[in-house]
Amino acid sequence: MLLKRTPFHSRTSALSQSQAWRRWAGYVAASSYEMSHDREYAAIRNSAALFDVSPLYKYHITGRDAAALLNRVITRDIEKCKLNQVIYTPWCDADGKVMDDGTVTRFRDDFFRLTSAEPNLRWLHMNAVKLDVQIEDVSDQIAALSLQGPESREVLKAAGGDVAELKYFHATQTAL
Repeated sequence: MLLKRTPFHSRTSALSQSQAWRRWAGYVAASSYEMSHDREYAAIRNSAALFDVSPLYKYHITGRDAAALLNRVITRDIEKCKLNQVIYTPWCDADGKVMDDGTVTRFRDDFFRLTSAEPNLRWLHMNAVKLDVQIEDVSDQIAALSLQGPESREVLKAAGGDVAELKYFHATQTAL
C-alpha cells in the first residue's frame, strides 16, 4: 500500500535531518527531525514547535443531537465548550474503559469536529442510534498544523498572523 503524503510533506521532509519516518493513519510522517529529540523537546517546553497533524482522523458531527452524542461518549461536558473552543478529552465505552482521546472543537451549537489518533467512525455511528445527528469522516479533506508551546503566540505574530482575538486552546481556520 502506497502511503499518502500530507500537503506539508515536501516542506517538512526537506527539514528532516534524521530521515526517521513512520506510518501514521495511512500517511508517512516524520518521527523526529533531528538525530536526537532533545532540541524538539526543549522547543515545545520553552518556545514553540509546529507539528503536521494532518494524519489525525477528523469527524464532523452535526445536527440537532450533535451535543447529545458527544455527551454520550466523551468524559467532559460539551455544553461548557464555547464557540471555536477546543477541548481535550478521552472517550469511553459503556463500561468506562478509555477507547481513545483527542480534541473536540465547537464551531456552532450543532457543529463539532472530533479528532483522534485511531479510527472511530463505526463506534460513533453505533453510539448515535436514535439521535438526529450526522457524522462525516473529513480526515482526507482537512490538513492541519498544531503550533504548541509558550511562545506560540509570538511565532504567529512574527509570521504576520492576526492573533489579537485568538485565545488559548481555541481554533482558527485559514487557507494555504
